Amino acid sequence: MKKVCVITTVHSAYDGRIYHKQCKSLAKAGYDVHLIAPKPEKVEESPVQLIPISKPASKLKRVFHTFSVISTARKTKADIYHFHDPELLIVGAILRIFTRKPVIFDVHEHYPNAIMSKPYLSARLKTVIRTAYEVAEKLLLPLLSGVIYTTSIIGKRYENYKSCKIENYPLKEMFPSHPHTNKDLNQVMYLGGMTPIRGVKELIEAFSIVRKEKREAKLMFVGFFESKAFEQEMHQLIKKLDLEEHIEFQGRVPYEQIEAYLAKSSVGVIPYLPVPNHLVCLPNKLFEYMASGNAVIASDFPHYREVVEESEGGVVVDPTNPDQIAKAIVQLLDDKEKLKETQRNAQTSFQSTYNWESEEKKLLAFYRQILHT
Repeated sequence: MKKVCVITTVHSAYDGRIYHKQCKSLAKAGYDVHLIAPKPEKVEESPVQLIPISKPASKLKRVFHTFSVISTARKTKADIYHFHDPELLIVGAILRIFTRKPVIFDVHEHYPNAIMSKPYLSARLKTVIRTAYEVAEKLLLPLLSGVIYTTSIIGKRYENYKSCKIENYPLKEMFPSHPHTNKDLNQVMYLGGMTPIRGVKELIEAFSIVRKEKREAKLMFVGFFESKAFEQEMHQLIKKLDLEEHIEFQGRVPYEQIEAYLAKSSVGVIPYLPVPNHLVCLPNKLFEYMASGNAVIASDFPHYREVVEESEGGVVVDPTNPDQIAKAIVQLLDDKEKLKETQRNAQTSFQSTYNWESEEKKLLAFYRQILHT
């Protein structure tokens, strides 16, 4: 039995992509999987052996903390190492050099673009960090054994390396294949973290317009604010627009409970603004909406448009235009039969194409390729 050591110092131990999909798929395929990840509040019984580590209190400590992971990872004596965070590039290279075992870098997003999208960094500092990261990739990637990435545009950065495109589609087992009968046909939902660049303000402004035409409409946010200041700003906006009785915040919920909230909503909105990283990535919530039979309203970016239009599971809009977002919501809520048809189209496309089971095969094939190199 081959032993796998999966490493993250940033993501939660029971992260959907890392634990529920990749680690469990590897364990099911017969690998002995060890996961190094921040210590959770409660440890689950699982075929995946969790090796909990402390989570750094600051971004600076987060960088230095990565080096302590090297010793922990080497003690597993794994046959292959698989890491998920860009700051672990140096860790991956060191593990490769000293263990002589295969090492995979799992790229979750276009990191140079992500750096340039950070609102808390000055323009000059963004450029410095981006340049440093690109230099680190150029120096360290040749030492690694393989790269996993999402979307073809991101993959262009890694076409000179042994690589594989694996999308973060939802698990079929989390979402029933039959249409839900308990959906609230007036409920609109936003799922995920809330930041200015994710169009939360524009969505709230759009919903204010929706309420003028659809008094029964409701908006639910399931996720967390990434800053207290932005949370206060949005609550003040909601109060100003007199929407306090019509917008609900559920906060962060465990990955396994997401479907319970999605099952009750009818329309899922992804109003991400056109910052560089959003233009090249596919958010998992797009497919989670589809999986649970929600009609999708998404930003009009090429990757989003391709999925939404091919599936006929929703519409795309200009995310900077609250009037356009509102019009799309009203049109879906106004025509219940069209809404149900769109929901069925979305869920059918998930079942046939946009599910983790289709990507699992690629992951296992890539592991076999790397281990037999």
